[in-house]
Amino acid sequence: MAATEGITPEASKRIASHMNDDHAATIHALVTATLSGSDARCKVQNCRMKSVSLTEYTLSYVLCDGDACSMKKVAVPFKPPLASAGMVRPALIAEHHRALQPKFSWLITDPIMRMLFGACILLGVGTAFGQAELASRINDTPLVSSIVTTVFGSADLFAKVVIGSWYVSLVAHGLEAVYTAYLCKRTLKMDVMTTLKWFLLNVCTGFPIMNKVKALVAVDTAARANKKKA
Repeated sequence: MAATEGITPEASKRIASHMNDDHAATIHALVTATLSGSDARCKVQNCRMKSVSLTEYTLSYVLCDGDACSMKKVAVPFKPPLASAGMVRPALIAEHHRALQPKFSWLITDPIMRMLFGACILLGVGTAFGQAELASRINDTPLVSSIVTTVFGSADLFAKVVIGSWYVSLVAHGLEAVYTAYLCKRTLKMDVMTTLKWFLLNVCTGFPIMNKVKALVAVDTAARANKKKA
C-alpha cells in the first residue's frame, strides 16, 4: 500500500512539515511513546514526521545509547484507518493529546518521583498527627527517639521541621504546578483534562514533572526558532 494512498505526496509533505515546525513536542512525544525495553531508556533527538497516509504516519528519529547513535524509523498506524484525507487533521489532534498524556505510574516506576512522592506522604502524615502527637509517638519509640534526638536535639523540634517542611513543599509544588499547567495549556496546547493530570502529578512530586514539561517546551521552542531562520 502506498505511503500516501488517498493523500497526495504534496499534501503528505505539507502536513509533515507543519507538524515538524509547529508541533515538534508532539512528534517527540509520539516517538517516545513507541519505545519500549532498553530503547525507552535511551536519549531521543531529531524527531521528524516523514509522511502521512490514511493508514499510518511515519516518524524518524535518532536514538542514542551513550555515545552510540543510530537513525531509526517507525510507522504508527491509525486505528481505525482513516476514510478520507479530511480526517487527517482530527486524527493527528487525537494523537497529539494521546502522546502528551502523563502517566500516574511514574509515581512508582520513576525512582526520583517515587522517592519524592513517598517523602511528601510521610510529611503529610506527620503533619496530620500534629506537633504534639508526632513528638509523643517518636518519644514512645526508643530507637526512633534516639535517632531523632541525636540529629535534631528533640522530638519536638523534629515535629516542627516535619510540619514546616510539609507546608513549604506544598507551596513550592503548588507554584511549580501552576507554571507547569500554564506551559501545558498555552505552549503545548493540551486539553483541560491532560493539563489537570500534569498539574496533579506536579503537586505530588515537584520538579521532575515540571522538568518533563519544560523539556517538551524546549523541543517546540527550538523547532520554531529553526523555522524562523529558514
